[in-house]
Amino acid sequence: MSIRNKSNMTSIKIGVSVAGFAAVAVLVLGALPVSAQTITASVSASAQLNANANARLSTVVARGDADIDARITALNKLNARVQALKNESAAQKASIAAQIQSNINGLTALKTKIDAATDVTAARSDSQLIFTSYRIYVLLVPQSWILASADRVTTIAGLMTDLGAKIQARISAEQTAGTDVSALTAAYADMTAKIADANTKAASARAGVSSLTPDQGDQTKAAANRAALIAARADIKAATQDLHAARADIKTMLQGLKALGGSASASATASTTVSQ
Repeated sequence: MSIRNKSNMTSIKIGVSVAGFAAVAVLVLGALPVSAQTITASVSASAQLNANANARLSTVVARGDADIDARITALNKLNARVQALKNESAAQKASIAAQIQSNINGLTALKTKIDAATDVTAARSDSQLIFTSYRIYVLLVPQSWILASADRVTTIAGLMTDLGAKIQARISAEQTAGTDVSALTAAYADMTAKIADANTKAASARAGVSSLTPDQGDQTKAAANRAALIAARADIKAATQDLHAARADIKTMLQGLKALGGSASASATASTTVSQ
């Protein structure tokens, strides 16, 4: 082969080599942007996932805090009312106050734990304890309101008894004067019976709920607590109806004394409204 031919072959080989290198370079350099895009997309997706997780965590924490704050507010109001009861023993008030404070302390600690949660699963798990371990609206609140209602029934019944005694004295005076007071006497007897029944129902309601404690997830105990609360509410309702009837009797007696010309100075203004 001539020198010229050899030179041409060398040129061809060099040309091919250069062309091959260029092709490889294009492939390698062309792949770099795709890789960079993949990494960027992965980082972006990860950031979005973190943002979503943080948003869900914030929502769970905020909801848990709100639920706890509402319960603590209700408990503080409840304790104030219980301590103002007139006919409950100091021991009973102290017992309720201790239960209320125990729940407030527990809820406060739980709120701190929820606020410190770093993942949604833990925050949700802790938030569930608000409803399973702290049966505020299921037991403690209705229990205390029933006690408050029973206390009010007893207070009103006492006022009516005092008022009835004054009216009865006027009826006796009219009877001594020879006036027919049979209708007034019947009204007085009915009033006395209604007041006595109201007191009995109030005592039954009080006894039915005083010793109740949270069920802590025990379904049998939860059912027993619910039954006791329902029965106590029925007692309070019956007691309220008794007081309304007693008030009507008082009105009848006052109007009867007025018609007879008696000095009916007693006032039938005792309220028969009882919280249920």
